[in-house]
Amino acid sequence: MMMKTRPVFFAFIPNLRRVKWKWFAFVLLVVVFLYGAGALYQEINKLPPPEAVKQSLLNTLHAQSYRFRVTASRSLAGQETLLSDLHGEKSSQGIYLQGSLPLIKADVEIYHLGDNIYRRDPFTKGWVVVPAGGRVGIEQLIAELNPLSVFNFVEDNFTAKYVGTERVVGKKCRVYELMTKGENKYLELFWQDFNYILWVDKKEGLIRQAQISAEHRDNSQHNLKIVLWLSDFNVPIELKPPVE
Repeated sequence: MMMKTRPVFFAFIPNLRRVKWKWFAFVLLVVVFLYGAGALYQEINKLPPPEAVKQSLLNTLHAQSYRFRVTASRSLAGQETLLSDLHGEKSSQGIYLQGSLPLIKADVEIYHLGDNIYRRDPFTKGWVVVPAGGRVGIEQLIAELNPLSVFNFVEDNFTAKYVGTERVVGKKCRVYELMTKGENKYLELFWQDFNYILWVDKKEGLIRQAQISAEHRDNSQHNLKIVLWLSDFNVPIELKPPVE
């Protein structure tokens, strides 16, 4: 009687499957190891918090262009009031900002290009070149609303600590908390004891988000909060004088 035998090819299929799974497991292990080693390398070589903050400020302040949104609110006696909600663009030509100032029930739209300031008239909706007599007030407004002006503080006059990582608009960021006196001459007229939280892009070293809080000089229960979002760093942005 003739015995039936399986072809040699089929006899190796179970072994072949086992080999494939072993290779898959090996490759997966290597990938996990490399990822872990990369994360460990980044962690070991991470700058100390004060140096990381200084570097991120330098990178952000020297950006040629960016887009932004900034909100400011105050809280007093448990009541929070929105002061401003603005968005805009910054390029080598200047700055453009638009938004609302709910506290005084006004809208604002301004171009600051070179030596010229253009303001949209809230009644006629046309553009007005700000005369010399009105420049001081407008320039103060721009200085107050300039999103990066909140980062004006003495380099060596702050303490910083690393508090973890978070994602901001898909970007993985290191989060730092710091305290500083601040050097914004307009904000310092009324506010003191500035506390910052910065979200710094791990890959590019740029500030993607910031939250600034302070208390009123005359009332510790009267608090200010500014939240800033930054995006589109160093992309081509062209700002031109507005036309009717």
